[in-house]
Amino acid sequence: MHDFEGCVAVVTGGGGGAGRALAHACAADGMRVVVADIDGDAGEAVAAAIREGGGEAIAVQTDVADRASLDALAERTRAAFGAERSGLVLFENAGVMRNTPLVEATSEDWEWILAVNLWGAIHSVQAFLPLLREQDGPAQIVLTSSMSGLVGRQNRNGIYTAAKHAVVGYSNVLRGELEPEGIGVSCWCPSAMETQIRNAVRARQARYGGPDAAYAAPRIDAPPPEAFIPRLLQGARENRRFIFTHPHAREVLQEHYDGMFADYDAGDRTAEEIG
Repeated sequence: MHDFEGCVAVVTGGGGGAGRALAHACAADGMRVVVADIDGDAGEAVAAAIREGGGEAIAVQTDVADRASLDALAERTRAAFGAERSGLVLFENAGVMRNTPLVEATSEDWEWILAVNLWGAIHSVQAFLPLLREQDGPAQIVLTSSMSGLVGRQNRNGIYTAAKHAVVGYSNVLRGELEPEGIGVSCWCPSAMETQIRNAVRARQARYGGPDAAYAAPRIDAPPPEAFIPRLLQGARENRRFIFTHPHAREVLQEHYDGMFADYDAGDRTAEEIG
């Protein structure tokens, strides 16, 4: 199991919600924190609060949908902390969603949500892999998927579900590829939390249509992310393939895979009956 004290934690989407809670938890765990967020002011507020509490943190305005922006983040991380090579944990956490049925989704909806949720993960890994390979201490990647990345449901968030399924597949293959190098890869699959992801259109980039002030996000009643972040950090220390932090969601996952194996059994019967 890894000891992350003294490591550098890079948290994308660190300016709010689960990312903000994670950045503070990493600092409390003795890590030096790079807070990356598309909202530069929000990221700086988190970094400033960490510094005021006695921790080390910098903020870097970052658009995870833009590879050049991730490359710049990696270089800032290297310049600020990377020379010590004491360990690096990349928490790829930035995410967006929009409550839109698949049959009504526009090409802009698809491009935006895939760009942040899927390409954001890919860009982050590509940008930070050279630095991860240089570490003498722990080297860990934690990609944020969702329970929606494991279970397909009619939930008006079909694009998000498709993107998060892709993150699960990407994470699993990447884990096998990087394991011989001593770089761990974990996939966090949380359930509902009280965050601002449902209002992500407030910061939607201009190239994907810009902010939508008229959009009204659905309200949910869910615990704050702080309730789950200690479980996330423990899963990362243990280099778990999947990190599950919401025990109550197990029933949904079990039902989904029971249904899948029922279909597999049906396929076996068909093979026996018709060859």
